[in-house]
Amino acid sequence: MFGKLKEKLKGWIKGSSEKVEETAEKKEITEPEGSAKPLTSESKDSEPATKKPKKEKKKKVEKTKEEKQIEKAEKLIEKAKAEPSQPVPTKFDEFQKKTEPDLEEIKKEAETIKKEVKQAKKQEKELPDSKKDPAEILSEQPIEKIIKTIEERENESATEVSERIKDVKEEIIAEETEIPEKLPDEKKSFLSKFKTSFAYKITEEEFNEIFDDLEMLLLESNVALDVVDDIRKKLSEKLIGKQIKRNNLEAEIQNELKQTLNEILIEPDNPLDAIKLKKEKPFTILFFGINGTGKTTSISKLTHFLKKAGFSVALAAGDTFRAASIEQLTQHANKLDVPIIKHDYNADPSAVGYDAIQYAKKHQIDVVLIDTAGRMHTKQNLLAEMEKIVRVTKPDLKIFVAESIAGNDATEQAKAFHELIEIDGSILTKADIDEKGGTIISVSHTTNKPIFYLGTGQNYEDIELFNKQRFIENLGL
Repeated sequence: MFGKLKEKLKGWIKGSSEKVEETAEKKEITEPEGSAKPLTSESKDSEPATKKPKKEKKKKVEKTKEEKQIEKAEKLIEKAKAEPSQPVPTKFDEFQKKTEPDLEEIKKEAETIKKEVKQAKKQEKELPDSKKDPAEILSEQPIEKIIKTIEERENESATEVSERIKDVKEEIIAEETEIPEKLPDEKKSFLSKFKTSFAYKITEEEFNEIFDDLEMLLLESNVALDVVDDIRKKLSEKLIGKQIKRNNLEAEIQNELKQTLNEILIEPDNPLDAIKLKKEKPFTILFFGINGTGKTTSISKLTHFLKKAGFSVALAAGDTFRAASIEQLTQHANKLDVPIIKHDYNADPSAVGYDAIQYAKKHQIDVVLIDTAGRMHTKQNLLAEMEKIVRVTKPDLKIFVAESIAGNDATEQAKAFHELIEIDGSILTKADIDEKGGTIISVSHTTNKPIFYLGTGQNYEDIELFNKQRFIENLGL
């Protein structure tokens, strides 16, 4: 069920994230950070030929300056590593009868270094973190870290303490002077934000480009055009301008599409609960739809479903127009062991429904299911007849029945029936062979009513309450 649509949606979601990255990559190449926007064909023609070499020359100079900065930082690191560590200030503890590090003196030296660094900052602009002087790097470390390093260990001499301090200094300098791939003061491009998992916003242009593919996918999957437009609107509100990390892009697009379908589809109330809540029986359900969509079969399936739930059922053969329709429903009634109320062909279907309701009241039957003749949604005189049936029987539920594989035809039928009698929901048959799934979305959106049940086979058991979340999961979302 819905296998083709599931595969198509997976491909679109993956392709959309890749397309956004490709677009960003092209933008980075054609519009590098710090450079002017690409020239149009007109501006290229009018631009003097001498300007292009100048730009190239400027780019080369900037690159040389960058290399010099990195080279300078590397020299500072090497210099710091090569310098011998200064002797650790010590003092003789008469009580302990041994020499130990002078913590007070070390604190004073650290403060002196800090003051020198502050004075240097006033005279010269501060370099990026990766180019700092090793002395400055060391002076910025918490004094507790230095103290911890020089705390006395058992049987350790002042020289060994000095060696340990030297090792820590080298480690601190190595950590703090690590050269990044790009200089910190370089403005990050659109693509680099993705690659470094920085927040990124999808533009309207990029959204339109990826949605064009989704639009074709949905239309091919029997989703009506007005539904596609609504999905575009809702999805654009969720994606355009939203901050997304590169590694979350595919999941984010999938999640927002899932949320959009969640808003469009309506979760049905279980009709069984409505039947239980009605005190004055019977609970009446009226079925509508065009010829050949499976109304009679759906009525028999629902009869079996209701009986399993513990309700008593009676059928009304309201299709007095189609040949053999009364006999067909009678066979189902006999197999399911439920009473059927029927008149002759060409009789008034409203009268059949009324008699069935009176019979149910007399025999304390819980539910009456009324069949009706198939009516083309383009035949106004036949549609008008439905108004009389509704007026006479006053049903608790008016259910439209269509084929899941009918596509836009089912959507147009649902729209016509809903405008005339205001249906309460739908049953879509042949859902088990529907690889597209778009009819479910379209009918629910067009009528703004839920799908109550899906027909999934030819047996009485092959009917299931529509579950919105399960449907979305079956689409791979």
